[in-house]
Amino acid sequence: MGALLTPRLEALYRYPVKGLPGQSLPHAHLTAGQGLPLDRVFGLTEGAAPVEPDAHGWISSELLLRLRKHAELGLCRLETEPDALLLTTADGRKVRIPLDGPLGPVGDIRLVRPGASLWDWSDAPLSVINLDTVEALAQAAGVPVDPLRFRANLYVSGLGAWRELDLPGARVRLGEAELEFTFPVERCRATTIRPGTGVRDLNVPALLASRFGHLYCGMYARVVRGGRIDPGAPLVDRGRAPAQPRYAARLAEPGRPRYAELIRRTRESPTVTTFAFHDRAGAHCRPGQHLRLHLADETGPLWRCYTITGASDTELRISVKRVRDGRVSGRLHALPTGARVLLSGPYGDDLMDSDQSRPLLMAVAGIGITPVLPILRALLDADSERPVTVLNVVRTSTETPLWEEALALLAKLPNATARLHVTDPGPGLPYGAHAGRPTTAELGELAADGTVEAYLCGPQAFVDTVRAALLSAGVPADAVRDERFLSPRPVSLDERPPPAPGPFTVHYTASGTRTTWTADSGTLLDTAESAGLRLPSACRSGACGTCRKRVTGTVAHLTEPAARLESGQALLCCAVPVGDVEVHG
Repeated sequence: MGALLTPRLEALYRYPVKGLPGQSLPHAHLTAGQGLPLDRVFGLTEGAAPVEPDAHGWISSELLLRLRKHAELGLCRLETEPDALLLTTADGRKVRIPLDGPLGPVGDIRLVRPGASLWDWSDAPLSVINLDTVEALAQAAGVPVDPLRFRANLYVSGLGAWRELDLPGARVRLGEAELEFTFPVERCRATTIRPGTGVRDLNVPALLASRFGHLYCGMYARVVRGGRIDPGAPLVDRGRAPAQPRYAARLAEPGRPRYAELIRRTRESPTVTTFAFHDRAGAHCRPGQHLRLHLADETGPLWRCYTITGASDTELRISVKRVRDGRVSGRLHALPTGARVLLSGPYGDDLMDSDQSRPLLMAVAGIGITPVLPILRALLDADSERPVTVLNVVRTSTETPLWEEALALLAKLPNATARLHVTDPGPGLPYGAHAGRPTTAELGELAADGTVEAYLCGPQAFVDTVRAALLSAGVPADAVRDERFLSPRPVSLDERPPPAPGPFTVHYTASGTRTTWTADSGTLLDTAESAGLRLPSACRSGACGTCRKRVTGTVAHLTEPAARLESGQALLCCAVPVGDVEVHG
């Protein structure tokens, strides 16, 4: 946890009614396997059906009203009486909530006490916020960030920004208790609301995604040994816990950031180095996927995407070109072996999930060769007889990173062809190489009468040129794929009102559902849910891209999307119609 720092507990909070404001505690007594006493015991629901625990005694929060969809819950107040809670609603009504006994309605909604704690995860009873990380968020946003936005149980200081992401599996003594950190907390739309106001004023998920490259802030923990804890108590390192398979699996899920150790460096060319990291997420990596590396310099947070060139059960490798004045590549090339680096992923599609009967063309340029290696290894592992051509375009004969390794793999495949083009060959053209860029006619010959499936990776001008040549040779557009990484860019963190009040017709074509949208309907995702549809979503703030759909008609985004969008796409979680709209898929 850092030899020069003294982590300590600064504040304790519980949230008796899920979705409502919390209560500060002067101290608490923890019990092994449980959360804070009276934390998330009650819930609010609009439905008449009973809310009952599942076979494991846990209730999904999807069954309850939550702050992320109902900002007005932030205006409520809770006070504690000897045998009850006193709830003051947003409109000023007083509702007494007995700790035992029957519960009454709260206007049009009802209180429930399901008999199980309503934590986000059934095995994650405590949430922890690192106040040093919150300060880093505030610096990136340029405005103060209230830590209470994150609705944590424990607020700690002295860890150093983002160092909580290195804590999964760590155990600490806190007062009389002992805790084990488990996995990081993914942030959603609830954090956009300023505590105590019900007003959305800061898009925290978009801040995280655009400035830091992930959606995580905070850590879950479980109580290993009970006892009293008090603000001001230090967090004392107790070493690492035995491996917990269920937590290890979550840490390896796509997008979860974690620290990995740099264990090996291999110089591939004068400007390209391969970096090998000890990281168990390698077991989950598929050909063509990529990682994000998260660094920082004196100007703020940095992150970039890099294709995974190799993976095993305990290792991930990336090959990185050092770019002149590159903020990330320069720092990465300067890292010593043994350094710990924050990374996330793997992200992206599995490039082996395609039509294996068609000839495969991989046309790459420069460092764009990186996806070729894992794809060739996967073809070898599958004993594939698929015809494969690798077209590699480089600038000089001395800058051919990974080409020898690619040639060695191609030589083991039964139907493989290699073609190297050197645009500035100089006096020493490698054997069998072609001088200059491939012509449109040469690219057309590689189209295999339109039957080829193509994968392109390299500078945008190269990708566009090869794509145009293949399309003109009769290759279907859906048979040409290219790698376009999401690059970090600042986005507005404000939320705008809908530009038109409606009413408009919204047609969700996959289900055939038609409904009417007005300004009171919320986003296209809210509208779908009100119509009984359950569409994929996660952050609900335009940051993760989970709810990306193709639309016909005009829409407006109430928050600037941090996730990449192609023409004709919308993020349903923050988009509203400006006329009649069809949502596809």
